[in-house]
Amino acid sequence: MTDLPDPDAAALLLAALRGEAPAIICPTRCEPCMYGQHYDTPAPHPWAGPEDVEHAANTGQPEPTGNCGCYCAKEQP
Repeated sequence: MTDLPDPDAAALLLAALRGEAPAIICPTRCEPCMYGQHYDTPAPHPWAGPEDVEHAANTGQPEPTGNCGCYCAKEQP
């Protein structure tokens, strides 16, 4: 996102983050998980691939962080 949200959208986002408004959370999944190639042994792994990191560097954005949103990115008890 290169443009700042308008004040109404920003206020709604802040309210959702505080739990005062409903929000939809869409976890990001890595490309292998999107195509059914999940980790056999669940372990945290990033959602961003080399192309995502390269795109961020080329466009002056921070390097993407965070783990994949799939069940296989969570260690099982």
